[in-house]
Amino acid sequence: MKADLVMWAKNGAALLPLVLKRAEEVLPREVIGKKIFADDHSTDESAKIAEEFGWVVYPNEKGGVGCGANTALRHVESECFISLEQDILLAKNWFEKISKHLDREDVAVAQGWRYPDHPVLKKIDEFAFEKSNFTLNSIDNTMYKTKVVKSLGGFPEDIRYGAADTHLRRRIEKAGLKWITDPTVISIHIRKGGLKEQMRRLYLYGLYAPWEAGEFTAETKTSRAVKIALASPLRAFEIAVKKHCPEAMYYYPLTRFSFMLGALRRGV
Repeated sequence: MKADLVMWAKNGAALLPLVLKRAEEVLPREVIGKKIFADDHSTDESAKIAEEFGWVVYPNEKGGVGCGANTALRHVESECFISLEQDILLAKNWFEKISKHLDREDVAVAQGWRYPDHPVLKKIDEFAFEKSNFTLNSIDNTMYKTKVVKSLGGFPEDIRYGAADTHLRRRIEKAGLKWITDPTVISIHIRKGGLKEQMRRLYLYGLYAPWEAGEFTAETKTSRAVKIALASPLRAFEIAVKKHCPEAMYYYPLTRFSFMLGALRRGV
């Protein structure tokens, strides 16, 4: 089985050498086909670094994650493909475990998970992941059946921030197929911005996350975001105790209130 490797990136030069080197170490050479890099108008040496590692660079004309992913997808020819983002260091067991999930006919997408390299954010994410029953999804360390993704129209492009993974997962599940997250495969999410970056990230998720899921409307999702924020000090205490992380007492509420502010702004 051959699998093309795709990446979309913008101004990732600081981390790309680490990320691409790890990919070369983890992914078997005999399996990887083309290496396709969609560059989103980078002003640093991202494109040059990708070329030095043997990737073919294409411009992401429209910009954004969805457009970058589809720019790369147009050049995919293999039966399966792997997407990797510019700040993810793949787990050493990533390919061995993730590729096996796609042997099942009912599975269209499989991925591992990732924890931040920031110690407090890692503890919070560990707690959330343990509570989630492994329903989380991302497109930053993920393997897909090419024919399925292309038949469903590729990656959503009309997403201003994040959430392309959530939209794509819905398309997969509506088609009667499965998206698997393997909790035994944990990669590293390099996070240099700490709490400030996480607050901004959660604010934007609140502002741009999709509202049309299941029984939730914009109003009920905004209400839910408010309830979670108001309850966050108690949840923070639980995290602090269970994960032995006192810093969670202020990290977690600040991030949940950031999400709430984004949701409230969207609901206006």
